[in-house]
Amino acid sequence: MKRFKMRLNNISLRAKLTISFIAMIVLSLAIMAFGYFIKSSDVILSNASQTSLGLVRMSNQSIEAELDRVEQSAINMHLDADFFQFFNTGDFEQKSFDYESDRKITRTLQKYFPTSANLFSVNLVTKDFTFGESPSFWIPRKEYSQFNIYKIGQQSIRNTSWIPTYNLLEQFYSTAPTDREQYVFTAARLMNFAMVRNNILIQMDDHIERPVLIVNFSESMLENALKGSLTVDDSYYTIFTSGGSYVSSSAQIRNQASVSQEWIRHAVAQKSGTEYITIDGRKMVVCFDTMKVTGWLSAVFIPYDNLKKTVPNMNDYTIYSMVLIALLSILLASFLSGRIVLPLTKLMYGINRMGDGNFNNKIELSDTKEVNVIIRKFNQMNDNIHNLIIENYETHLKEMEAELKALNFQFNPHFLYNTLNIINYLAIENKQALISRMLVELSEMLEYTAKNTGKVIFSKDVQYLKNYVFIMSSRFEDKFSVTYDIDPALYHYSVPKFFLQPFIENALIHGLEDMVEGGTIHVLGKMEENSRIFAIQDNGKGMSRETIRRVLRTDDDPTQVNSSIGIKNVNQRIKLLYGSDYGVQIISEIGHGTTVSMVLPLE
Repeated sequence: MKRFKMRLNNISLRAKLTISFIAMIVLSLAIMAFGYFIKSSDVILSNASQTSLGLVRMSNQSIEAELDRVEQSAINMHLDADFFQFFNTGDFEQKSFDYESDRKITRTLQKYFPTSANLFSVNLVTKDFTFGESPSFWIPRKEYSQFNIYKIGQQSIRNTSWIPTYNLLEQFYSTAPTDREQYVFTAARLMNFAMVRNNILIQMDDHIERPVLIVNFSESMLENALKGSLTVDDSYYTIFTSGGSYVSSSAQIRNQASVSQEWIRHAVAQKSGTEYITIDGRKMVVCFDTMKVTGWLSAVFIPYDNLKKTVPNMNDYTIYSMVLIALLSILLASFLSGRIVLPLTKLMYGINRMGDGNFNNKIELSDTKEVNVIIRKFNQMNDNIHNLIIENYETHLKEMEAELKALNFQFNPHFLYNTLNIINYLAIENKQALISRMLVELSEMLEYTAKNTGKVIFSKDVQYLKNYVFIMSSRFEDKFSVTYDIDPALYHYSVPKFFLQPFIENALIHGLEDMVEGGTIHVLGKMEENSRIFAIQDNGKGMSRETIRRVLRTDDDPTQVNSSIGIKNVNQRIKLLYGSDYGVQIISEIGHGTTVSMVLPLE
């Protein structure tokens, strides 16, 4: 026992969890499999029975679709003018019926009852003569009215009567049945013909004899429809009337349908369903359904033992299922145990990395609350150690930076201003006023450049622009002139530093480069509603559309070496400060100058 405990203690946490999961899953599976084995057979048999019932219902629907045409055709025949004129005669009994009259009636009947494999014959029967075809001469021409079928038809005034299967030869000629093809079932109905003339319905006279419509269907129609429901060995079908009379059945058991009248009445009342009954000591599954047209009951009898053979062997199925689920449970247990142990494994790896001096290691949180507390604390400790190291490093850098500032102090901008002032004094002593003014302008520009960052008051940026224009005017000796038309209210608002200078520079270097004199640059500034509008116009050589596109590019493209860095910089800064709706727009045409416009919000 002690050895077992020692070995158990030496097993890894993941192995312990895996074994525990497998034990729980296998135990639960064994209990479920036992219950499944007991209940599953009945469930599968019930499903198989429902499938057979569905086949019976489909068979009944196909039969009803065929039989329903009789009722529809009979209704249509009531208004047939040919039938009305032929049968509406006062001396009908003295009328001679020749072959041509019979052919005429037969052709008219075929309009309503086209020839089909299921239809045996269609006739109109009077007391003295039978009109219509007589296959194999089995239907009597003059004695039909003596038989019970004709009498049933005479009583069927409003609805069609359905007569169960019988043998034609046996019915009319007392001949013993010899062939199943002689068996038919019949629809009979009294026909009261009428005719519409001048929108008036004219009916047969009261004293005129009404013929009886006799439609005979081959019994093979029922067999063909229901044989698709016999999917199990030794199963058979039987069709009963609502009163329990026999209509049709499988050929091999024609005289063996030993079902009680009580069960038939019960099934007719239920109309449709599946039940277990015992016939001659044998357990049977009965799937039954009632036809709406005839009211007949179609029933398929399936031996219970044979039905069980059609379902899978539950013993083998249960064993195979248990083996498969057991294998899946092992994989699942291994996966779950790995998911549980994985955060601890990562934590151990992080501790080892930190011990080796790697403090940038971050461990991701897991799905376990308790483990997350440990991981958070470890990451917090790791960050604190890392921050201490960074602080020590930054302190060292600051010490080095102080030394560099001390070394470079002599290059302070004040040194440059003082130097420019000395040169300015020398220019004044030597009576060089232009040089002196240029030095003053340059000194102010350098001071503006060194002191101001980001946004500046527009008045200061304009002053810087004028200093730049003065120096460039001195350089190019009246090659161009600059005019200003700026709303004074704009001077109090802030703008990006070096806001206008790049555009003046671009106009001088590129737009007016080919001009010797007469160049003009107009600087415009105004306010409209909630916007500030600035524009710089020149009368230079202009730009093409491709050049404008290249100048305004906001992405960094190293291949575009000729694009204006200053203009691009101003455009990017405007969009960064005020949004993508604002920026620089250029309108230009070759030989007709350039207009650069900028729209800023009224802050």
